[in-house]
Amino acid sequence: MNSQTKESSYRKLFSKIEKENDFFELEIIKRIKDDYISNHTNDFKKIELLLNKNNDLACPKCGRKDFLKNGLDKNGTQRYLCPRCHKSFNVASSSLLFSSKVNIRSWFVFLESLLSGSSMRNACIMAKISYVTGTQWLNKVFLVLKEYQNDIVLDRKLYIDETYIHEDQSKIFLFDEIGKIKKVKKEPRGISRNKICILVATDCKKSFAEIVCHGRPQRLKNYEICKKHIVEGATIIGDEDTSLTFTVNKMNLTRRMYKAYTYDAFEALEPIDQLCSRLKFFIDKHRGFKKEKLADYLNLFIFIDNEKYALGDLYLVTKKLLKMIFEYKKDE
Repeated sequence: MNSQTKESSYRKLFSKIEKENDFFELEIIKRIKDDYISNHTNDFKKIELLLNKNNDLACPKCGRKDFLKNGLDKNGTQRYLCPRCHKSFNVASSSLLFSSKVNIRSWFVFLESLLSGSSMRNACIMAKISYVTGTQWLNKVFLVLKEYQNDIVLDRKLYIDETYIHEDQSKIFLFDEIGKIKKVKKEPRGISRNKICILVATDCKKSFAEIVCHGRPQRLKNYEICKKHIVEGATIIGDEDTSLTFTVNKMNLTRRMYKAYTYDAFEALEPIDQLCSRLKFFIDKHRGFKKEKLADYLNLFIFIDNEKYALGDLYLVTKKLLKMIFEYKKDE
């Protein structure tokens, strides 16, 4: 069956309601139609109620807050007219939700499934949207969270380490055909250029994760990342990693190191090890994406991890992300 966001794919099915005599088939088709209508009718009034956005509405073109009512659209949503620039708009104009053909309930279900740890494909199934629509929605989430980690600053005592993500499969294996024999270049051993190094740190309340480079970590790039997210004079706890020595000296950090694969390290570094495990699990749930999008997935993971700790409730985290999407102003 085609995408639910394309009404044309359902017209033939819905037309059977008046023609068929089979009671059970008619009942199933009627339920599909009711479900389709309930999930594919815009209702921006619910956005206003959910996000409490009633007092700061302004003309998206000139910013004027003194405007006139201009009737209702086909879905019953109030439209407004700006007397200065004569632009007609509603509560969702210039937001990322304006062109959406699916209502607020589907958006909420999609985001809640995504934030709960489900894959995007499962989130699409729960929200009753196509995979193509889900990809577009996920790109909007990435756009909103693009600068989310910029304001994250860790101080006092924090845990830090690197973790690695494999490059795309096409870049790991090279195939050379010699006659009828296929020569395969296997994945290099150890920390090769086919692995992406990610610097991860946490103070047990908030965290950050940023891409360093391909292969082994580089001290200057580690320093550039730490300079943005760590307060000078803080105490960092981690393993015996020489790439952080330059950062420690440059920022006057206190460092506590543990030898890897020892009981002391296992006990002392549990917070950062748990964070790396959650990151690996999250990436595995969304495996198959192009690694050019890895930074966006890291932003989403850090948002989920930090906001769940801060707000403590999945509903509140979902509501916050939905509000961020609604309030994000796209370029005209």
